[in-house]
Amino acid sequence: MGTDLGSFDITIIGAGCIGSACARHLSQLCEKKICLIGPDEPDHPRSQDTERSVYGAHYDAGRITRILDPDLVWAKLAQRSIPRYVEVEEKSNMQFYTPSGYLGVVEEGTSYIDKVKECAKLLQVEFELLDHQQLKSKFPYFSFPPSCVGIYQPSQGGYINIRQHVIAQMTIAQKQGCTLIKEIVDRVDRDDRGQFKIVTEKGNYLYSGKVILATGAFTPFKKLLPDPQKQLDIELMKETVVKLQVKDKDLQDMKSMPAVIYFTGKDARYDCYILPPIRYDDGKFYIKIGHGLTGSDKLDDHQQVIEWYRNVESDNLVEVLVKTINRLMPTFEYGSVVTDHCVSTHTPSNHVMIGEVNEGVTVLTGGCSHAAKSADEIGHLGALTALSNDWSYDIPKSEFSVYFKQN
Repeated sequence: MGTDLGSFDITIIGAGCIGSACARHLSQLCEKKICLIGPDEPDHPRSQDTERSVYGAHYDAGRITRILDPDLVWAKLAQRSIPRYVEVEEKSNMQFYTPSGYLGVVEEGTSYIDKVKECAKLLQVEFELLDHQQLKSKFPYFSFPPSCVGIYQPSQGGYINIRQHVIAQMTIAQKQGCTLIKEIVDRVDRDDRGQFKIVTEKGNYLYSGKVILATGAFTPFKKLLPDPQKQLDIELMKETVVKLQVKDKDLQDMKSMPAVIYFTGKDARYDCYILPPIRYDDGKFYIKIGHGLTGSDKLDDHQQVIEWYRNVESDNLVEVLVKTINRLMPTFEYGSVVTDHCVSTHTPSNHVMIGEVNEGVTVLTGGCSHAAKSADEIGHLGALTALSNDWSYDIPKSEFSVYFKQN
């Protein structure tokens, strides 16, 4: 029969970076009974799993954070999220933000720099333009091609431990009265009273007046939307990362290293992002490199997504990423090499979907590989949307439109 887990006014399904932020804001903004439901991160290697049906994209200690962006919407969301990191750290007593600075590197003459500069000036963000010689002088551990220039954001940029960020958000939400249930939701039904019955994989259930879906890549594979014939128009993309161990002797030389995004302008296979040395759970420091979407494969069904998360052995992009590090950091003598996988969700607008899709059901999903740094403001927007249909935000609602697949 299962256990009745209680009744709530609003339930957020999905306890990742967006869902946890939404829970914090909701529990701060209103006196309603709030519930956040989602499983813990596995406490064992994912390759050992045989039955788990859901994973999160926040199982990591390093995600780039920056305001500089060619897209004004993402730049605004980041600008509103980053200053709150300190508040979240203080209230949760957890440290997750390292302000190491951010560096964007591109081929000189590309439109990327102009777009970033335009957004930065509109938002009054300080930055430095660096020619090739200045890049070489300021960041001697990198060897960018002579045709490259840089745009550097020295403050309000760097990286966050997104795993700790999620825990911090949940900790504050619970202090503010939010109930946390660590189970996987299997389906959402609506009863005769108009209440939503949320059923977990264990057969337990809870009731809620409203539901917010912050379920990321697994949204299509659970019965969450009221109309089973409707599917959100999101693409699921494979993401590969490589972590290269930094030897103790090199840590001091790299202490000033910023988080980097590199666009070749010629061969998009080598577009990448690079994070400075980060200490991981094994006690070792690693430089992490990930790729752009060119060359990344789509995932079409639930089993493909599950297998991608579980199988973290080498794939065809690992060699490309290692070659890229060898080219951009030729003096870096790394130790062990570790690979990992996750899945990113992408929308037709390249912005997160935020909106009520049926009475009482709000969608909050589609991070487009940008959401980690901006999760706090995205969660805030989700909370505001669930509480009121009146859109009074200064970014047009159309920027966050919800799209459905056409049959």
